[in-house]
Amino acid sequence: MAHPLFATFQQELQALLPAGHSVLLAISGGVDSVVLAHLLKTANVPVTLAHVNFQLRGEESERDEQFVRQLAKDWSMPVEVIQVDTHAYAVEHKCSVQVAARQIRYHWFDELLAAKQQTGERCFLATAHHADDSVETFFINLLRGTGLDGLLGIAAKRNHIIRPLLFATRQMIEAYATAQQLGWVEDSSNSRNDYARNFIRNEWLPAANAYFPQVAQNIVHTIGHLQEAKQLYQQALQQHKKKLLQQQGSEWHIPVLALLKATPLRSIVYELIQPFGFGEAQIDEVLRLCAANSGSYVQGAQWRIIRHRKWLIIAPLQDADPIHYLMDEPAGTLDTPQGKLTWQTKAWQQENVPQLPANEVLLDATEAKFPMIFRPWTTGDYCYPLGMAKKKKVARILIDQKLSKTAKEKVFVLESKQRIAWVAGVRMDDRFKITAKTKQVIWLRLD
Repeated sequence: MAHPLFATFQQELQALLPAGHSVLLAISGGVDSVVLAHLLKTANVPVTLAHVNFQLRGEESERDEQFVRQLAKDWSMPVEVIQVDTHAYAVEHKCSVQVAARQIRYHWFDELLAAKQQTGERCFLATAHHADDSVETFFINLLRGTGLDGLLGIAAKRNHIIRPLLFATRQMIEAYATAQQLGWVEDSSNSRNDYARNFIRNEWLPAANAYFPQVAQNIVHTIGHLQEAKQLYQQALQQHKKKLLQQQGSEWHIPVLALLKATPLRSIVYELIQPFGFGEAQIDEVLRLCAANSGSYVQGAQWRIIRHRKWLIIAPLQDADPIHYLMDEPAGTLDTPQGKLTWQTKAWQQENVPQLPANEVLLDATEAKFPMIFRPWTTGDYCYPLGMAKKKKVARILIDQKLSKTAKEKVFVLESKQRIAWVAGVRMDDRFKITAKTKQVIWLRLD
């Protein structure tokens, strides 16, 4: 008669591992990974064992490696082993030993999976994380301070990684190993409280269990409830995104007034900006941006959030064809759909303004302030054409120029502090003209 753990394992595995796929098993030699290897073997799943000798525990590390090699031989499983100087790696990459070990093993696992894929083998990486690991992760993230995602424990499946033992507690796994007369090795470092996870495992959870019996199982149930709450959260979030995020080419536009009415505001702002590389630390900056002048922005590693009139515009820092170009330096060059835009700021002492071609303009630097935005004109844009005291819509200016519909669509305007300074290649604004008081100008050329 099959062990009850195996019956549940088969159900979990069927949901995680597609038919016809093999498994690359990350195995340390400890009871968790040995049991997982035995369960996979019993389920007739093709398994390759993968063991990393981190060389951190002297003879004990060598013992673990030899144990895994012998296990592979006894169970007729192929095995891959790598030996790494983890301390040297940590020094070279300026990280902790824990981080170094994680980077080493997952980078190597990726290499092994890639090699299998090249031969046509369809393979998943399996790790022996179990319910207690998920509970420990829950408490670690809770104590560090986290959002909802940090309280969801360990995912059963993520990309090419599966964790089919998450339903089982450590006690259940050890009981199975004993019943099947399996051998394993013990990592002596697990008994030391050098790391937060070990402290929670060895001290905190046993103490909590004295007051709240079956605390691990209770937390597992709580994680399940939180995972369901996450699904509801995502459904509500999609509704907010549908109302607030408008894609325009490579940019995303958010109406400021609608955003400020959304609740809960901070959570929604975070979810809107997080996919673009912004974090919780930028929430207040973005909220301040909602009250800032047009042209103000918050910059990340790859994206910039720009305040433009009634909108927040999330635009890539580098893109072949952006819609809004931010000019925040006194001189520079931009490649735009209208052509190459070049500008520079310089002193001005001449009495007469030279005749310039239509693709060049001189602006009084007292009026034209950085940051400026170079963008397509839109309905509602207006300016005061040079020599005129009354404003005129850009749409009417383009009609007067007798431009074709397609030519109109290609026209850009230069905006400074929510004022149109130049309808590029067509007409500049009278408010930005050079006067006898002008001491500094911004020269722009569009080729």
